[in-house]
Amino acid sequence: MEGRVDVVVVDPSGRGVEARVEIASRSPQFAAAARADAEGRATLHRIPPGIYRVTAEHAGFETAEQRIEVRSSVPKSVRVVMEIAALRQAVTVAAAPLFDPLNPSPAVTVGRQDLDRMLGTTLGRSTVDVVTTMPGWLLEANAVLHPRGSEYDTQYVIDGMPIYDNRSIAFAPAFENSEFEAVNVRTAGIPAEYGRRLGGVIALDTRRVGALGHHSDASLALGSYGNRIGALTHQYNRRGGEFSIGMHGGATERYLDPPSLENFTNKASAGGGNVRFATDLKRLDRLTFYGRTNRTGFLVPNDLVQQEAGQRQDRRSRESAAQVHYQGALSASALVSVRGMVRDLSSGLWSNPHATPVFARQDRGLREGVVMADLTVDGERHTLKVGGDVRSLSLREQFQMAEPDELPELDLDFRARERGLEASAFVQDAFRIGNFAASVGLRLDRYRLLVEDTALSPRLAASYFIPRVGLQVYASYDRIFQPPPTENLLLSSAGARLGLGAVEGVLAVPPSRANFFEAGVRKPLGDALRLDVKHYWRSFRNSIDDDVFLNTGLSFPITFDSAQVEGTEVHLELPHWRGISAVVSYANMLGVASSPVTGGLFIEGGEAEELRGVVERFPISQDQRNTVAAMVRFEIHPRVWVSAGARYGSGLPVELEDDDDDDDDDDDNGDEEEEDGGAEEELGQAVPRAIQDQIDLERGRVRPNLSLDFSVGALLWRLGSRSATLQFDIRNLTDRLNVINFTGLFSGTALAPGRQATVQLRVRF
Repeated sequence: MEGRVDVVVVDPSGRGVEARVEIASRSPQFAAAARADAEGRATLHRIPPGIYRVTAEHAGFETAEQRIEVRSSVPKSVRVVMEIAALRQAVTVAAAPLFDPLNPSPAVTVGRQDLDRMLGTTLGRSTVDVVTTMPGWLLEANAVLHPRGSEYDTQYVIDGMPIYDNRSIAFAPAFENSEFEAVNVRTAGIPAEYGRRLGGVIALDTRRVGALGHHSDASLALGSYGNRIGALTHQYNRRGGEFSIGMHGGATERYLDPPSLENFTNKASAGGGNVRFATDLKRLDRLTFYGRTNRTGFLVPNDLVQQEAGQRQDRRSRESAAQVHYQGALSASALVSVRGMVRDLSSGLWSNPHATPVFARQDRGLREGVVMADLTVDGERHTLKVGGDVRSLSLREQFQMAEPDELPELDLDFRARERGLEASAFVQDAFRIGNFAASVGLRLDRYRLLVEDTALSPRLAASYFIPRVGLQVYASYDRIFQPPPTENLLLSSAGARLGLGAVEGVLAVPPSRANFFEAGVRKPLGDALRLDVKHYWRSFRNSIDDDVFLNTGLSFPITFDSAQVEGTEVHLELPHWRGISAVVSYANMLGVASSPVTGGLFIEGGEAEELRGVVERFPISQDQRNTVAAMVRFEIHPRVWVSAGARYGSGLPVELEDDDDDDDDDDDNGDEEEEDGGAEEELGQAVPRAIQDQIDLERGRVRPNLSLDFSVGALLWRLGSRSATLQFDIRNLTDRLNVINFTGLFSGTALAPGRQATVQLRVRF
């Protein structure tokens, strides 16, 4: 949800002033500027909800400031009176607060400046790296994001249009920071307009067009592992309309997280482009078109055995999407919005005849068409929004598998096509009474693909602000309905009749339901620091996980009977104070799942036999108990800055074949020694010593991981809006070996990158 601010700048007599208008906020971190015309009119588009300071500047006048609130997408009108310098009386305007005291569930936002200054990374991971700086987000192998322990439960929203498929770099072309103005993240208190994937919502706002005229941005990053990433964007802004076009591309020799120290066969290349056009049909009506196309091709990294056998596995993914958005004002307080999108996503895997232990080939695709509409009515105390969507899906899958020595005979040749339909309707009301604020909503979902289901989901978020101590107390409840993932869904749901190890009697992966609770407090510490402490509880029925197929990067959705996740998050932020900005976050999480398996496919067969007909509790694969992230940036000169950061994780669970899998087992010491010895013997036969040293057999977990990072940047040249910036970054400064995942039932081995140096150059002209 983004708003529009119409500003009129006048002198004391009421005549328009051609002033420079800027709108800025500390919560969210956001700034935008425009030039008022001869009548003093300026329009600022795509302003996220929040409290802002509007500033107007013009030679011969004193700077004028005004504080405003943006609560919805309904256009907001602001009149700013500029006093002549010699006649101006002293006026004091309070700065925007560190957080919005009347918003019980704000999104966490990272703006354009911070996106531009993010440390260099490998191809496809720049946006993911932004999200993992926030508490509650765990990064597993191959850039898979897990919000608060959820699998397959991340929703991306591109300029207001939701996308629900798996955005791991192994499944789909990646998003890159060069395309976006801001990254906005939610994990609780989610309005009813959002549905289907709600473990976490990542809203990406495409780049805003700034001042009038033509402007271009170019960036180039060169770094370790043969990383080469470039982007070019051109924008044109005229009154009443704007146009932008961008392209990006890159290559790397370390795309996925490999299972071996040698990083065999891990090359990749990617490229794409985007275009955005917006025009005002009337003064308060706007039409926007946005299109993007991207492709990625890469090799699947081999382990030592596969490398010696001569295996080569190629994967590729392509995506094309186009969306159109119309906004029309019905009155000064009512706005109607209609969006439409068509999208095509395809992914494939090809193996050569030397593949081991199995030969595999895949070609799958998703096509969808979406229409969504809503009406927003903004009142003095209430913001009412009603709407819904209809989504048509078309899935196709082809998967072949064989024993290498039996080729060309296939053990499995699966081909299927299915069409589905999803629809939803919602109503929500955000209201404010004094220092109390709440958002109440109700959502209805209808799902029809391989199964049919209907769900009613209430949503509630509330807060109370205590001005005397500057404290906001808040709580939320979200009822979640999550349809099955689309990735490899047809094969997973057909596993029972194919005899591929799926649970007997399960014909389709069922939808998942969940209850999310959160409670917390927010408080400014002085005028510079902001503290946020929260605790959450999540319970799932038909909890969704995935079974990774060897180390191909392919995975198949599965569901367990239930799961419970509980955690605490602490976030301390210094947005900007005397040239210093800093953030420290801590997350503690405990996640447990319960068998039996209620759906899905274990394609290797047999390894999950003990989970099919019994009730057993075990840690979820994302059960990392403690995660810490910290970053501090210091501007040592108006044109030079340095930053340092650290990230620590206590380690994910490990499940070896000889392990007991029961943390509470009270076997005698002799049995424990025998099991540990067996596990060590098993490790020693197949795993290098350096990786063995990173496995704690007593805890049944990967040992803690730690990465220390450093960056220095400088503004080399600036002339008006033109500039050149150079930045040098080092990730994992100590070159520590960090193991992300290690073997087990549902995940393979994956290693994090070692020391990684990057040089970034950005030019604006």
